[in-house]
Amino acid sequence: MQLFSPLSDDLFEPSSEFEREVLAFCSAWKSGQSSFLFHSSGSTGVPKPIWLDRKAMVASARTTGEWLQLKPQDVALACLPVNYIAGAMVIVRALVLDLRVCLVEPSANPLLDLAPISIQLASFVPNQWHAILASGLELPAYFAHSKGILLGGAALSDALILRSKELPFPIYETYGMTETVSHIAFRALGASSFQPFSSVNLRVDERGCLKISGLVTGNEWIQTNDIITLNSDATFELKGRFDRVINSAGRKVHPEELEKFIDAQSDKPDSFFIEALDDEVFGQQVCLFFIGDWSTQMQSSIGSLLRNHFESWQLPKQYIHLDEFQFTSSGKIDRLKSVALYLKSI
Repeated sequence: MQLFSPLSDDLFEPSSEFEREVLAFCSAWKSGQSSFLFHSSGSTGVPKPIWLDRKAMVASARTTGEWLQLKPQDVALACLPVNYIAGAMVIVRALVLDLRVCLVEPSANPLLDLAPISIQLASFVPNQWHAILASGLELPAYFAHSKGILLGGAALSDALILRSKELPFPIYETYGMTETVSHIAFRALGASSFQPFSSVNLRVDERGCLKISGLVTGNEWIQTNDIITLNSDATFELKGRFDRVINSAGRKVHPEELEKFIDAQSDKPDSFFIEALDDEVFGQQVCLFFIGDWSTQMQSSIGSLLRNHFESWQLPKQYIHLDEFQFTSSGKIDRLKSVALYLKSI
């Protein structure tokens, strides 16, 4: 662990590749570098290179600072790779807002070997937060004076939300992407709608997908594949990904809705996903792919619960066991690659 002020001229001597990358980023920023190269998460394909403008990164940092009322010398926990936007923006916020950084090597549970320290701002991906909650650590020892625990990068399960809502400090689910310089909206745990920042403009295209513009995009419109419902008060609800929609017999199935429901009913998070297989009759067939021990009885139980909450055409027609999942470079399940390897094996 390193506790340091990125704006200082006297920084520590790095002892790991992660620390070297963080210090290299700080050096590039303080030298006045005007743009920075990142890559998309690769959730729905090959990660693509994205150059982000320094002004957009500053705007994003200031927006977060105003939202959470961050003050100089507040402590931000940095435990995400700096070559991805979520990790880099922790450092940028510290540079722009004069925060101190508690630097911890990225891991499944970055608090595991960290002695209690008062942290005002922290960003985690859901699997990290799940591991932290499961560890039994006394979290108020770290976050009693927190101004915001930010969870993003993937959807939160109902079980994770329920456990988190019991904690006595502010936790938010965030929405954003590399192209929008991290989060542009947030919602309280369990809320249905995301609240966008006032500096962000939203539209919906003819597919029902979200478009975003604002200072963080250089006032250019960014097209997403996220299907939303845009409410009259400018908040929005996520429905799923357009590029994940399964078209079965002319009817559209949103895999995310099934996944969220199943996740709430089972004790096996991150052990399954819903994807399509080609079907001669229906065009595409809804299938559930899983790893680990999903007994026949468990599959039957899940199927029965699904039949009580969804239409028959939405239900998985096959339950398919995989030896392992494939993952993107950012650690997310690569569904398409996992399915492709399965098809090669049969």
